[in-house]
Amino acid sequence: MNKQQNCPNCKTKMVFAPDGRGLLCERCGYKQVVEREMPPARELARAQKLVGSLSQIDAQKETSLRISLRHGIGAAKQGERDEAFSHLERVLLSPDAGDAMRAEAWLWLSEVYADVADKRECLEQVLSLQPTNGVARRGMALLDGRLHEDEIVNPDRIERETPQEPREVEAEQFTCPKCASRMNYTPDGQRLRCEFCGFERPLNADGTQTVQPEFGMGGMEQDFIVGLARVSGHVQPVATRTLQCQGCGVEFVLAPETLSVTCPYCSHVYVTEAAETHEILPPQALIPFAVTEAEVRERLRDWFRQQKISRVRLLPLVGVYLPVWTFDLNGEVGWRGLVARGDEWVPASGSDYMLIDDHRVLGQRRPSKHLRRSLTDYDLDQLVTYDARYLADWPAQRYQLALADASIVARKEVLQTIRRNPSRLTNGQTVRDLTLNSSGLMVMSYKLLLLPMWMVHYEWEDKRVDLFVNGQNGRIRGEKQGGIVGKFVSWLRGDS
Repeated sequence: MNKQQNCPNCKTKMVFAPDGRGLLCERCGYKQVVEREMPPARELARAQKLVGSLSQIDAQKETSLRISLRHGIGAAKQGERDEAFSHLERVLLSPDAGDAMRAEAWLWLSEVYADVADKRECLEQVLSLQPTNGVARRGMALLDGRLHEDEIVNPDRIERETPQEPREVEAEQFTCPKCASRMNYTPDGQRLRCEFCGFERPLNADGTQTVQPEFGMGGMEQDFIVGLARVSGHVQPVATRTLQCQGCGVEFVLAPETLSVTCPYCSHVYVTEAAETHEILPPQALIPFAVTEAEVRERLRDWFRQQKISRVRLLPLVGVYLPVWTFDLNGEVGWRGLVARGDEWVPASGSDYMLIDDHRVLGQRRPSKHLRRSLTDYDLDQLVTYDARYLADWPAQRYQLALADASIVARKEVLQTIRRNPSRLTNGQTVRDLTLNSSGLMVMSYKLLLLPMWMVHYEWEDKRVDLFVNGQNGRIRGEKQGGIVGKFVSWLRGDS
């Protein structure tokens, strides 16, 4: 650079600007910025490692760095790449910067760099410091092609599009060629079996299964950050025929050929001419019905006998697929409280890395406790890829909790479980006044499932009682209305 360069306005000799980023005319204030070539992000990361961090941070220097960080973010938002890099680089290369400050600086540097490799390096640095950073994870999804910019929505400005005409899903009615009775899928999802005469046939003529997953991360898991960024995390994107029960308000998804449906909750019968079209998120998987109506009745007879219940009026049995969200969560959970040391309670704290697989949330807003507890009875190893043909002759309840709401419920329930039994988190120590820090616990992936359930209602001694029979294994859940002996026997058996 020529130190003798003159100002183009007043011809006065220019000097270096105080920030070192160009030349400045002291007479008229004209400034000539010299663009600096930014080093690759990988080189900046190596330089940061050499600097390290101080064990005791100077408060005054930290305040100065926070000002630089704010200036860098502001410049990045305004598109001033060179100025943004200068401020953010200062933060990263200072030993007085903490992990949180460096993570934020790396995150904004990913917006400053234009090269994809540099952007990826920046986001990887963020995740190395904050593994649960949602913005960085979303950025990685964009770079990987798992998410596109035009799919990202502002949840406060979502517009619902009402389809002009229903887009019917393909479904079939399966009829036995021998006795004309209804045929259902076998539990392995490979064959159809007549529920009357037992005749079986392969799913397809050649005995192979042609249905493939529409999308997923393997194991039917869906990336939670990607799902939440899309409109599907908040509203339902696939138009499907649905019918809402006027008696209890529950809504059901209908196959195109369905002519009538019985509400499994209140037993009202409806003709589907009143069905409407709504948009819903299609499930990834389901567990087919494996327990027939005849088997349910046999199990109920045994159950009534054990409960010492007689002269009951059994209402029609209805099988339904329940919508269930599953969530995988992991991350660090911290705690603090008082632990026993001899005769005294002294302050203590700690943390543990938690990994929760397939936490289940029923897609209803206020499910009964027995229906909620029944979710733990299913063996999810038996899941098969969703196929609309499984819904032939079976209503499927439409979920009321969207993905975003269900994830909040899942996180809340996981923390409640930890509070009730904190021994793992506290290494077996008894803790009083327990306080949890769950900021590091993150929802990583999810699935939307359909699980089979037989809804049973019976009348006994002028009371209407609800029971729930698992459509996979036949386990019965519900209130026990029998005598003391029957309740005691059920308690010994572990039934509920």
